[in-house]
Amino acid sequence: MRRMLVIAIVGGVLAAAVGTAGCARGGAADVPPARVASAGVGSAGAMQAAIYEQVLHRYLSTPADNSFPGQAFTTVYVLDQAFPDAADPLGEHERGTPIAPNTQHQITAALARVAHVAFIADPHTVIETRDGCAHVRDDGILITLGTPNGDNHEVQVGINGFVACLGATWLTYVVQNQPGAGWRVAGTTGTMAVA
Repeated sequence: MRRMLVIAIVGGVLAAAVGTAGCARGGAADVPPARVASAGVGSAGAMQAAIYEQVLHRYLSTPADNSFPGQAFTTVYVLDQAFPDAADPLGEHERGTPIAPNTQHQITAALARVAHVAFIADPHTVIETRDGCAHVRDDGILITLGTPNGDNHEVQVGINGFVACLGATWLTYVVQNQPGAGWRVAGTTGTMAVA
């Protein structure tokens, strides 16, 4: 996969960082596999939870992806809607798809050992201004997830992480459903933007 790094230090991009998500680059992950979604009622929600669990685990545990080396986020706020243009720093984010409460619960339970994950409806409820710069409160990170795009075997999921004025990343993960192992992040695709 091609690796391309785009450094974006533009006021408009930074403003768009609050509640948006991003681009990507190639690489493999050493993340425990998610459970394979079982067939039946709620299998779409279970599949979505397994995919998002892997995406969030990879992003939070890989400083090269989240651009915060040496920093482990213990407080993670995730928007309760997914956006198809989450990986685009200039995305409009006009039509989000709600992430179901059961899916949210599965994700927070699965990531409990990694961080305290809280789903929120409004990004402005966790943003505070210090010294003229917007920051996520509690030294946390605000994440916007992309709508999974693909099929039952492979999807692409954009993600945006916003920490502060000069602290945001956008990228797209490739997540594959591996036989006997479940959903796993296989790497990234496209470009990665950093502000």
